[in-house]
Amino acid sequence: MAEKQIEIELKLRIDPKHVSRLRQAPVLREVKEGRRIQTTHLVSIYYDTPKLSLARKGLAIRVRKIGTQGWEQTVKATNGLREALPARHEWTVPLEDGALDLEKFTDKDVKKLLSKFAKKKTIDRIFESDLKRSAVDLTYRDAVMEMAIDQGVVRAGEAEVPLSEVEFELKDGHPAALFDLALELQRTVPLLLSMRSKASRGRDLYLGTETRFYKPDAVALTADMSAETAFRAVLAQGLRMILGNEICVRQDLHVEGCHQMRVGMRRLRVAFNLFKKNLPHGEAVLLRRLLKTCSKGLDALRDWDVFLGETLPLIEERFVENAGVAELRKAAEIERQKALVAAHDMLDSPEYGQLLLILGAWASYSRWASGASASQMKAMAAPIGKMAEPLLERVYKRVTRRGDNITVLTTPQLHALRLDVKQMRYGTDFFGGVYGSKKVKKFRNGLVAMQDILGELQDAAVAEKRLMSLAPKLSKEGLMAIGLVSGWYAARVDHELDGLGMAWKEFAERKLFWS
Repeated sequence: MAEKQIEIELKLRIDPKHVSRLRQAPVLREVKEGRRIQTTHLVSIYYDTPKLSLARKGLAIRVRKIGTQGWEQTVKATNGLREALPARHEWTVPLEDGALDLEKFTDKDVKKLLSKFAKKKTIDRIFESDLKRSAVDLTYRDAVMEMAIDQGVVRAGEAEVPLSEVEFELKDGHPAALFDLALELQRTVPLLLSMRSKASRGRDLYLGTETRFYKPDAVALTADMSAETAFRAVLAQGLRMILGNEICVRQDLHVEGCHQMRVGMRRLRVAFNLFKKNLPHGEAVLLRRLLKTCSKGLDALRDWDVFLGETLPLIEERFVENAGVAELRKAAEIERQKALVAAHDMLDSPEYGQLLLILGAWASYSRWASGASASQMKAMAAPIGKMAEPLLERVYKRVTRRGDNITVLTTPQLHALRLDVKQMRYGTDFFGGVYGSKKVKKFRNGLVAMQDILGELQDAAVAEKRLMSLAPKLSKEGLMAIGLVSGWYAARVDHELDGLGMAWKEFAERKLFWS
């Protein structure tokens, strides 16, 4: 093995109960070309400073025992995750025993990194992974890759978490082959894209980090960035929002996780709508459909979370110890539990798994270009600053057209306006960095004010429908409680409608930051 390598790998989660099915997948029998799966016991010990300063610099130091083959030590360096497909520089040298010895490295690049970040630092054992790896080389289309099935635990002190994942590491060929094979296998075995390394799991265990919802920073776009690069950055952000909040929904940890996961899906739908003219049909249409389907699987959970966490407490505060209100809460909690089960069903669905993998592929390389016309290729190669203005202008014209005479719009018309305002808001979030002016912030604030009011109106309409579905299950007191909530919603709607005309006037007077 050469000391220095570039590692490109696709990481997937797999339920342990499906591992045997994966091993027997028909496509694997074809691409193994007679090679046997070899199983090895791997013990990997990860080192860092007590405050994990190396990890913050993108460095990982590992000592590994490979079955009976002996020890090796590795340094990995990255500037961060490259979409769904990490590409890391990696240096590996053999060790006579399991004692860390950074002087063993001879490559000038790794020596420079270690001298800069690790010299004179206290380097301690932080965590370890203990697993069985079943690996085999595969030849798929024009690519050669290693498939490794890892099952075991990640451990830090007394704490440990189970691990079950599949890695496809590219040895030769194009990264597209990794995703294509994963998508083919997914027809037989449920596989879910993962963007978490073993090291990140171990560091969280070491720090005792509580699982929180994930809310990303703004996408850092620049005017000279190509439209394709910008588009892929937006896709990567949306993918991180989905995956970063999935655990909150799976384990019912934080209601904001469901909200942020839905926001991530909605932002992606907006991105596909904005770039629609410059994308070929086919997978773009499929992705939009999958995003819509998967987002719908979270709708009921989010609706009941808002009702139980925001609306009902206001009613309970005013009508203390009201039997009907208490009954209403109990009935709503039962419906929320059903909605949680429905959300879990969505997360375990083939559609969700397919969505993650295709999004990961689109964010990692130019998969979108398959079937693209010459004009579409030209448009996506041009600077995003050139494309952003007509995209924003198109959405703005639609918003202003729908918002004309806003005070007399019907509920369905207000809903349609809300969707356009949301698209304008996310478009501003995506492209605002290209312009970098104070006008962006002022324009966005006006959009947020409009979106908040229209969102409140929509929430009220949706909540009324959800409450009516409870009516057949409630006593007379419970029905009276629905009446209390409906009255509160009616007052809230009247209040929001009073402010809608003013909010629209203020928004319409904002200067366009792209002009």
